[in-house]
Amino acid sequence: MAISNEKVSIIVPIYNAEKYLEECIESVTKQTYKDLQIILVNDGSKDKSWELCKKLKNSDSRIVIATQSNAGVSVARNKGLDLADGKWIMFVDPDDVLSKTIVEDLLTQVSAEIDIVACGCYGFDGSYRKKDSFFKGNRIFKANKDDLYLQLMDASHGQGNDFVTAIGVPWGKIYRHNFIKKYNLRFDPKLRRMQDNIFNMYAFYYAREIFYLDKPLYFYRLDHITDYNKRHQKDMLKIFKPVVDARTTAISTLGLNKDPQIYKFYLQETAGFFFGIVNSLILTNKRFEKEVKQLKNNTNFNILFKNQNIKKIKDKKMRYKLFLFDHNLIRLYSIMYKILGKN
Repeated sequence: MAISNEKVSIIVPIYNAEKYLEECIESVTKQTYKDLQIILVNDGSKDKSWELCKKLKNSDSRIVIATQSNAGVSVARNKGLDLADGKWIMFVDPDDVLSKTIVEDLLTQVSAEIDIVACGCYGFDGSYRKKDSFFKGNRIFKANKDDLYLQLMDASHGQGNDFVTAIGVPWGKIYRHNFIKKYNLRFDPKLRRMQDNIFNMYAFYYAREIFYLDKPLYFYRLDHITDYNKRHQKDMLKIFKPVVDARTTAISTLGLNKDPQIYKFYLQETAGFFFGIVNSLILTNKRFEKEVKQLKNNTNFNILFKNQNIKKIKDKKMRYKLFLFDHNLIRLYSIMYKILGKN
């Protein structure tokens, strides 16, 4: 397959990224593939990120900059899509680094039917580096994309438990721009988490073909990763209920809920979110029993307790916990959780 002689628009959403921004953009500008549009979208940063964006623009004519009031990464990426004029789209996070050949290597895999090309990555922190292959060996996904959907809902699928991240990330990929336009693919601003994962569920479904290159070409910085759940313990309901709603809408709209295996993974993921929210309510809300009952009766969570769905959950411990809720033993669960802790 020949290298595509077409412009690639690289979108970088930026929020308080002054520490690593110049290193990131240097790895973009020094690509072996030169026909690039580099779009820097400042999302209301409070540090010197915007000043750096203006400085970087003056250093390379391929750089386009835009700024907005803080509205979140989804709005920033969508703004980048509006500004893009390349034939291909790539997303890069501002604290990460690209290998010099990532654009060239991904474009080398392009054919007439391929709408997405993805690659593996390294997770890194200082001198520490860990390779992450989302799948073993190069693969092309056409009619059967089940492994993609399953890894979106269970990061360990296809790569075991010793992983850095999963295929749902927006980076480390190129997307055909006309394909994104055709299906009006956008990032959902209502989602504070997993907006990229939901975006890719639709993208993977609509893509004619997807090529996975088992080569670590993207460097994903790990030092910013902290215990998100602890920091946002009081907000778990607001953060993750919309994710469940978005996932439910996606698999229903795309008809993926008709596949028994995909549906089981969906139930398992939903159960995980259910207990993440329940546990946060137990620890932060004195009226947790009322809140938990309301959560259980919510349409997209109540499905766990219908049609023998508890039996479809692959995790035995989770099935037992759901059994307690199915029999309204909420207080018993809360006592056990406080005594035994997580899981």
